[in-house]
Amino acid sequence: MPEFSLNTNWLIPAPVEAVWPCLIDTENWPSWWKYVISVEEIESGDASGINNIRRYYWRTCLPYTLMLNLCVTEIQPRRFIAVKVDGDLQGHGYCQLCPDSTNSRTEVEFRWQVQTCKPWMNRFATLAAPIFAWNHARVMKSGEESLIRHLSTVKNL
Repeated sequence: MPEFSLNTNWLIPAPVEAVWPCLIDTENWPSWWKYVISVEEIESGDASGINNIRRYYWRTCLPYTLMLNLCVTEIQPRRFIAVKVDGDLQGHGYCQLCPDSTNSRTEVEFRWQVQTCKPWMNRFATLAAPIFAWNHARVMKSGEESLIRHLSTVKNL
């Protein structure tokens, strides 16, 4: 299966204390991130969130959708979350939050190492790799812009 390294950085003009709750409340992502169709909890995991499994249905800029199951493997509140991925992609990823020196902005770093699992994606992955990467970047840019808008309405930032 073709493997992809997908890296994204967001700069959110809000403190970590405002950003973190929005990022971990993934069941509400569809209300502010247009590419997230739905999120449902499959397993609640332990009290810290480890082994929490949620199923995500994504639309993309291109005419296809993805279903992903994310299982939390590590969590450091307001700082870091790592997940194992399966479904239409498999692999792992993480999200790390870093405040600026004044704690008025938060850098959010996403790193994914995934393989495609859909047969059509596997067949075209070599030729379509730049298109898949472009598509991922657009979906993630939309997420950054949407989170900024969402936070501005929630917190008047």
